[in-house]
Amino acid sequence: MWIYLDRNTPSQELVKTAELPPSQNYVLGSHPHGVMSTGAFCNFTTDCNDFSQRFPGLQPWLATLAGLFYLPVFRDYIMASGWHCLALKKHKGFVCLALRHGASLVPVYSFGVNDTFKGMNFSKGSWQYLCQVTCKRVTSIAPCIFWGRGLFLHNSCGLLPLPMPITTVVGGPIPVPQCSSPSQEQVDHYHRLYMDALERLFEEHKESCGVPASTHLTFL
Repeated sequence: MWIYLDRNTPSQELVKTAELPPSQNYVLGSHPHGVMSTGAFCNFTTDCNDFSQRFPGLQPWLATLAGLFYLPVFRDYIMASGWHCLALKKHKGFVCLALRHGASLVPVYSFGVNDTFKGMNFSKGSWQYLCQVTCKRVTSIAPCIFWGRGLFLHNSCGLLPLPMPITTVVGGPIPVPQCSSPSQEQVDHYHRLYMDALERLFEEHKESCGVPASTHLTFL
């Protein structure tokens, strides 16, 4: 992946809200995904926003779908289900991982990620939507149509991100006990704690990041 920069490129900001002591492990859930997962990539895969200085002693590793690495050309075509709509209710594997290793759960939200690309939404029942659902069921990857700006002209269409600022807010850790075989009740409990913490994080920082006060997170 490469990043094109010019004098009109907007800033990326990493906001620290709590200490993450390096004496333990963490599972950070980065939301929303967006087309290219720009917030997670820039803040946790690179050190462009001084992650190593803000969280000293921590070594971040980015995890994603294993199937993406089997594609002939690596493309991240997974879009969010809406501007502030997260498909999280049924996704609990990361909680199981945290419980097995005793790693604290940390909610992370990147404001502005969903504005870096425009996408085409198909109505439910249309053949395009059925194709997306079928492809996701078979490959775990949902193909989508999206566009951003061109390489040379700011008002042209292309595959570069639109010049929108992104603010990534890292929340406080949720302590999780270590359990080699967590029960469903434990998974559900810590999953609910995580969603509640993520919602609070969104509500506390949304207005300072340009999101209207009337906008709330929607979990699917």
